[in-house]
Parts: sequence; C-alpha cells; structure tokens
Amino acid sequence: MKTRTPKIAGSWYPASAEAIEAMLPEEPAGPVLPHPAAIVVPHAGYAYSADVAAAAYSRLPAAEYDKVIILAPSHCVAMRRSFSVEPAADVATPFGTVSFPAELHDALAALPGARYVPAAHPGEHAIDIQLPLIKRYLPHCAVGGLVVGEWNARLPEDAEMLRAFAKEFRKIVDKKTLVVVSSDFTHYGRSFGYIPFRDNVQERLRALDGEMVEALSKNDPLAWSDALARTGATVCGASPLLLLLAALPEEARFEQLAYATSGEKTRDWSHVVSYAALAVFADWSAPLKAAPAAEALPGALSGEAGAALVRIARRSLRAAVAGEKAEEEALPAAVKKELASCRGAFVTLTENGDLRGCIGRIVPDGPVERVVREMAAAAALEDTRFFPVGPEELDKIEVEVSVLTPPKEIAGPEEIVLGRDGVILFKHGRSAVFLPQVAPEQGWDLETTLSQLSRKAGLPPDVWRSGARFETFQAQIFR
Repeated sequence: MKTRTPKIAGSWYPASAEAIEAMLPEEPAGPVLPHPAAIVVPHAGYAYSADVAAAAYSRLPAAEYDKVIILAPSHCVAMRRSFSVEPAADVATPFGTVSFPAELHDALAALPGARYVPAAHPGEHAIDIQLPLIKRYLPHCAVGGLVVGEWNARLPEDAEMLRAFAKEFRKIVDKKTLVVVSSDFTHYGRSFGYIPFRDNVQERLRALDGEMVEALSKNDPLAWSDALARTGATVCGASPLLLLLAALPEEARFEQLAYATSGEKTRDWSHVVSYAALAVFADWSAPLKAAPAAEALPGALSGEAGAALVRIARRSLRAAVAGEKAEEEALPAAVKKELASCRGAFVTLTENGDLRGCIGRIVPDGPVERVVREMAAAAALEDTRFFPVGPEELDKIEVEVSVLTPPKEIAGPEEIVLGRDGVILFKHGRSAVFLPQVAPEQGWDLETTLSQLSRKAGLPPDVWRSGARFETFQAQIFR
C-alpha cells in the first residue's frame, strides 16, 4: 500500500505531534462514553476547533473499535446525489501512519451513489483534518472516507438512493465500527452569504445551532432536510449528516458533548463559524428505520416510461448538436401510451455538476414524449444564458427530465413546501418559475428562494411579499 503525505499538515494543524498535543486537553473531557456508534466533530483548523473535537475523541472507548469511516462534505466540487471515494493510500500524520486498507476502500466505492471524482480530493480538508486525531485517540483503527455531495431527503430520487445507500452501508459497519461525521455548524457572515440576524449574534447563533442539533436528534432524514430548508442554516456537513440519519436504526440517541464558536476566540462576530461535538448511540445490528411513505403524484409515470424519456432527451440532444433530426425510438405499447399523455416537462443539462442548459414547458401543447424531445434540443441550443452545446461536450453532459403535474394556485407562500413544490411567481405582468429541486440544491430557505425567484422575473427581490400570485406544481425527476 502506498503512503501519501497529509494535505494540510503545517497549515490547518501543526506538523509535529508535540505541537498538536499542546492544543489538546491533558485529561479526557469527561467519563468514557458507552460505545458511541458515531460522533460528529468539527473540521476547522485546530486553533479554532481541536478542543471541541477532542471532547468527543478523548472519551471514546478506543479498544472497542477497529474501523473508522469518515463522512465528510465536499467543499471543492458540486456532486449531486453522490459521493467520491479517493483511491486507497495510507496517510502519514504527526502521530504515525493511518491505514486506509484496500478492502474497506473497495467496499465503500461499491456503495450506491459512489463514484470517483478526482477534483473532489486534492483541496479537500474535511477528511484529512480528522486523521491526526484518529491516530492519536484510536491508534489501531483502519480508516475509510467518503467525500459527500449534495443530498435532500425531500427529493424522491434522493430518498430512493438514500435507502439503497443505507441498506448497503449497514453491511459494512458493525459493533467495532465508528462513523465520524466531519462537520462544522453554522457559518455566519457576509462572506458566507448568511446573515439571518444582525443583533445579539452570539446568543442567537447558539440558539440557532441548538435548533439544528434538536432537528438532528429527531433521527429523521425528512425532519433534518426540512429544518435546513426552513432556516437556511449553513451546516457544511448537512449531507454527510443526512447519510448518517438514513443509516441509523430507529432507537438512535444523540448527545451534545461540546459547543463553541470562532467568535469566542477572535471576538469578530461579523464572521463566525460554530463547532459542535456530538455522540450518537445506536446498535448497527438493529433494523433500519422504516422508509417514509412516498407521496404519490397524480398521473405518475412508470420508471420504464421515465427511463424512455431520458433516452429520448439524450437522442434529441445529440441530434440537435449534430444538426440532424432525432430518430424515434421503438417503445413497448404500454410505455408509448404513457408518453402520449399531455404533460408539461423541463429538460436540464449539467456538465461536471454545473448547469449547462434548462428549458421547459409548464403548460403542454402535446404529448410529453414530444415536449421532452423539443425541450432537450432547446436546452442544448437555445438557452440564452449559455453558448450552444458543442459535439465535444456530449459525453460529459448529464440529462435530467422533470415531468410536471398541472400547476395549482395557492393562497400564499406559507403553503409552499421546499423540495416538494415547484413555484411560479406572477406580478406586474411578469412571471418566473423554479423547479422543485432548485431550492434544495442551492441550499436556500423559503425567503431566499422567493427573493431569487423575484429577481429571475426581473423584479425587486422583496416584491413577493405583497400582491404577488403563486402557483405550485410537483415533478417526477428522471436522470
């Protein structure tokens, strides 16, 4: 097994064991914990957060573990509904070499949602920041790590993948496994784009983080996603925490061990990051939580029909870029009948996680098969925000088809459920629309979503607050 050097030694943490020891408490922060299944610890520089992380690490019954799996957010690359596993290589830390065995790597790389994204790893600190502490407090443990992209339990495709992930992940973990979720909590300030309050920042920040810990402690993926959507809280490990919630059994219990903020050290309350250490007590051999019942959409298409629409969109995309007419696909009679229904649809193109084109038709003028074919060509060539898609890009582009329910007028914004509802805003003869997945993918709360929607309509950001009319719709999303 090859060994790599740590990416952040000497910057995010000292390069010597002695200097790190000087930053850690001389004694454990409390009595030994009764075998946590997981801990949540910060990943800021040790000068800011080592004492909070040590409040969890120092209380672990180290001899009871032989394996650590780190779930860490991606700070460098956007990855929808996926995570990346770096090729296995042992890591030399100031406390000694941390083992990343190939067997554990291969098991993690085979999980639903796994893919290797090379750009996700060179600049990522959220795994490496944990390694000296793991070697210091759990010296004999093997380690594996996932760099996690964006997930939202309110999106049906995410929920389905989370269930698949949890089922397979539970085959890897056992009583001697510790899951480490690498996450800071709220990031407050203009540079983070998050200023939910301007006075009494220290007290209100603690209250907000307390609300998020309470939401996490419900052990419910939907409650966690809803809390993030409601508050807009900038918890950078929100998606790794969601993966943990998906994998935990029903009876899991959360306990907060420590809490601090960077403001307490810097005295700068205009730019603050919060840190919490949590222990999670659960039995990995207990059954998974029952999956929440999916909300059935009226007239929902079958999976086979949805897959056919993605193929139709892909074929239309390629033909449009080549300046040709797309050939029609021979479909089974039942699928052909489904795709003859009159439905609105959007086609979204992304390249390396970035939007590359999105055009749709809310009110359909024909069968959904034709709408998708036309919208795929338009997204490639007619979205005025982008240059037309070129032939060299075709193999890099991911295709997403959103099939819509008919829009319905609502009384006001309070009826909107982010992640479930697409939203159309009407005012002063202008309108704009967001698909259901937009707000969760951007991490927006309701106010931010409606302000952005107002801007999209060419209106002032606060115009939605009075006199606007709203319609909502839902979508089946196929990729």
